[in-house]
Amino acid sequence: MKIWFETPRRAVLLSLLLASMGPRLHPARVFPVDSPAATWSPGNWAGDEGRGGAKYRQAWNTGAYMRWTWQSGAAQPSATLLLDDRLFPEKYRRPSLAYAIDGIWRAKVPVTNELEIVELRKASGPHELFVVLTASRQQDRWGAPGMPATNALRIEGLRVDDESRPVERKAAGPWALILGDSITEGIGGGELAGYGWLLGQSLAGAGWEFCQSACGWSGWLAPGDNPRDVPGYYVITNGADGAIVYLDAASRWNKIDGDRHSLLDANGHLSGWGQVNQEPALIFINYGTNDKGWYKGDGALVAASIRRGLAALRGAAPRATILVMIPFNQAAAADLKAAVEERQKGGDALIHCIDLGQGVARALSSPTKPLGDLHPNDAGYAWLASLIIPRVFTRLGLRVE
Repeated sequence: MKIWFETPRRAVLLSLLLASMGPRLHPARVFPVDSPAATWSPGNWAGDEGRGGAKYRQAWNTGAYMRWTWQSGAAQPSATLLLDDRLFPEKYRRPSLAYAIDGIWRAKVPVTNELEIVELRKASGPHELFVVLTASRQQDRWGAPGMPATNALRIEGLRVDDESRPVERKAAGPWALILGDSITEGIGGGELAGYGWLLGQSLAGAGWEFCQSACGWSGWLAPGDNPRDVPGYYVITNGADGAIVYLDAASRWNKIDGDRHSLLDANGHLSGWGQVNQEPALIFINYGTNDKGWYKGDGALVAASIRRGLAALRGAAPRATILVMIPFNQAAAADLKAAVEERQKGGDALIHCIDLGQGVARALSSPTKPLGDLHPNDAGYAWLASLIIPRVFTRLGLRVE
């Protein structure tokens, strides 16, 4: 019998289990997180060695996903997702997952130490497991240097039957970076109902990968989560001499988390998986709703953050299409449009606004709230996605099938 385990903790526990169960334990092997069987959503995951390593992958953004593909020769195959739940304090309300195994979905799955994939088709042949982080509390998600976040999803591998072999499925060519606040995160809607996820799924249908990097309460300047421990997107302040000062430690545009994991490659460009030449083909950003309230009307500072933040994104993704979403309530609309127009006049032909107009703002403020309000409900998110997706596809030159 051959058993492979990649972490000392699991080796000890499972050797004891093997001794106690003897021949009743089916032979098994573990695909580690750096196995060719695993594909990770771009821009979401850090590891035990920077963005990589063999021990684990960790993410905090809802919408972060992974894909496992393998071939089993067993007539009764098995699969168990191995997670590390030691990050969570005792009695902590843990994040939730959803997964699809060979096309069969299961939702509202709490994070636990081991997750048996009970719906696995009991037959030999190819299998695909798709897992997505769907919900988490808006706190304790960022971490600090040398201190990983306590509210994050950590994956250690996939345990399968011994007759299984990994099947490599490389990530699709282009990928999209979808940025925003709690509305992009999907707050107010059900599981996998947010417009950000629906936009990502529409792009996936066109052969793309995507990263949903959204955080409640946040904005260009406004910090996110509650308490406000996630940095604002591109944070500046007025210096003593009147000059604007950029605060990198207080900004998240170039970071995955607070534990020294950069979103940039060795050339200073945004990178999906940490290597060069992995820049996003699309940056979709919906910020502004939370900024002026947080900064008590300092519109000049918000406007400067937008201009400088867009310049930083262009420098870090020179060939990406950048689509700036005007918030659905029209917050900061004038500043956003002015910043985009300024870049267009400067020769940037790959940046545009998407503005759904005052009609959407009125619909989301309807007294009976059929579509929700500031945070849409499921119907509201579906409606918004139906308006946004064709506009995005048009800008990218993609067809809506």
